[in-house]
Amino acid sequence: TEGVGEVSDDQVLGIDEVHFSYRDGDEVLRGVSLTVEKGETLAIVGPSGAGKSTLGRLIAGINAPSDGHVLVGGTDVTAIPEKARHAVVSLVTQEHHVFVGTVADNLRLAREGATDGDLRSALHAVEALEWIDTLDEGIDTKVGSGGLVLTPAQAQQIALARIVLLDPGILVLDEATSLLDPNAARSLERALARVLEGRTVISIANRLYTAHDAHRVAVMIDGELAELGSHDELVARGGEYARLWNTWQQD
Repeated sequence: TEGVGEVSDDQVLGIDEVHFSYRDGDEVLRGVSLTVEKGETLAIVGPSGAGKSTLGRLIAGINAPSDGHVLVGGTDVTAIPEKARHAVVSLVTQEHHVFVGTVADNLRLAREGATDGDLRSALHAVEALEWIDTLDEGIDTKVGSGGLVLTPAQAQQIALARIVLLDPGILVLDEATSLLDPNAARSLERALARVLEGRTVISIANRLYTAHDAHRVAVMIDGELAELGSHDELVARGGEYARLWNTWQQD
């Protein structure tokens, strides 16, 4: 077995009989079990309140299960020291956190020793370098309170550039582009596709084209794993996912 904080190179994600409650007696997740292989993309779908985001937080080690285990490479994710954990599994949400300081300061939160060249490469990967280079002071431009006010799309690009610098093996995306207008969202999703190549991706999604493109889809209903399979398998099964897909297409 792996020691505390040691993660084997396979980085298989194992979710084993996971239960979780925010309050006693009110279970949000009930007996969820599944395995995600290295490099696999898993979409998690289901109605609001089904436990999707909670499961994402447990995978990222933000919360620990009330019962059961979330394992990365055979190690409980919450046993991995926080600084090391961010480089193993990272969570990106629709909340864009920009900290007071320069663009470079914001990016070096992910990797202290990053060179200016590293920062520019990360910004280029998420299609942000073009607008950064129009600023008088480039990556040394102050942002946040008292500095340049970034648009939601720009703030999310900064958050994604941090992910490029962290270089995690597993990325959890929780509606990461849902608050952006459709054009900004599409542009960011193109950039994301390049960033995500070869990584294990857990994508919590309401827009089902994300599920269509994933290797497998997990359908959550009332805190339980109701269905698991590829898009085609689940549509052919004619169950909960097929109903979600047909309704989404009609909308």
